[in-house]
Amino acid sequence: MEENKEKRNRFAVIIPWALVGILTLLNGFFIYNYFKTDQKLAVTEEVLFDTKAAKTSLDSLLLVTSTELESYKGQNASLDSLVSQKDGELKLISDRIKRLLAQDKVSKVELDKALEEIEQLRYYKQKYLTQIDSLSTQVVLLNRENVQLKGNIDNQKRNNENLSLENAGLKNKVAIGAKLNTSALTILGIRMRSNGKEKETMKAKQVEKLKLTFKVAENFVAEKGEKEIYLKITSQDGTTLYNQATGTATFKFQGDESLYTQKKVIDFNQEAQDVSIYWSKGTEFAVGKYKAEIFADGFRIGAVDFELK
Repeated sequence: MEENKEKRNRFAVIIPWALVGILTLLNGFFIYNYFKTDQKLAVTEEVLFDTKAAKTSLDSLLLVTSTELESYKGQNASLDSLVSQKDGELKLISDRIKRLLAQDKVSKVELDKALEEIEQLRYYKQKYLTQIDSLSTQVVLLNRENVQLKGNIDNQKRNNENLSLENAGLKNKVAIGAKLNTSALTILGIRMRSNGKEKETMKAKQVEKLKLTFKVAENFVAEKGEKEIYLKITSQDGTTLYNQATGTATFKFQGDESLYTQKKVIDFNQEAQDVSIYWSKGTEFAVGKYKAEIFADGFRIGAVDFELK
């Protein structure tokens, strides 16, 4: 009996301490969980970023892109089709970015992805605008409905008119020697008399056509046969004059396409010969200074300045 009583007393002492230990462990567990949860929330708050700046950047880029694309519309059906196609492709990218930025705050990974997409949009915008601009330039260059075409490209070519024959792509002295040489270049305004004879005049109101004359020197290195001679007349503002009725188009010079005023094919037999080229504008000539240049086989072979009063 005494032994059983002693056992009960030991249990009475152990059980309270055990309960204290369990409660201490539970309390520690809850406190640990509380701080861990608080830390997780803090981490979550740290990785959320405001999307306002990215949205502003996207809106600005889209506005500029829309304005630039709109400026190319209405010139040509093919150009309008290309503009529409590229506009659609850019819209797909912008819609994807808008979905990424749909919320006011996103994670750093999501924000970085959106910013990367904006840079891709900027790259493709520039790439597509370059393609569109290239086609637009061709449309303007070949549009024969205009009487005169601004010669911005020709101005750049004129700055390089003293380009050496080496840079023109000639590889040897034989090719250099094959270049046609000219002399005695003159250009006159012509008015036709009632009897069919020509009357020379430099008065703009009286000029009906221009007559360019020059001499092609003998050259036994150049091949015999037909040679295409291109006449290019430009006004003092750099505009190339041409007339749709004369069949004006473009020719290759220094690797690029350039407008010409008139073309004449001569039969070159390696001997010296005189050449005349006539050009009728079709409308009254303007008073001012002009430049006449002639080209053959990819070379500028002569030039002369003149003035109509």
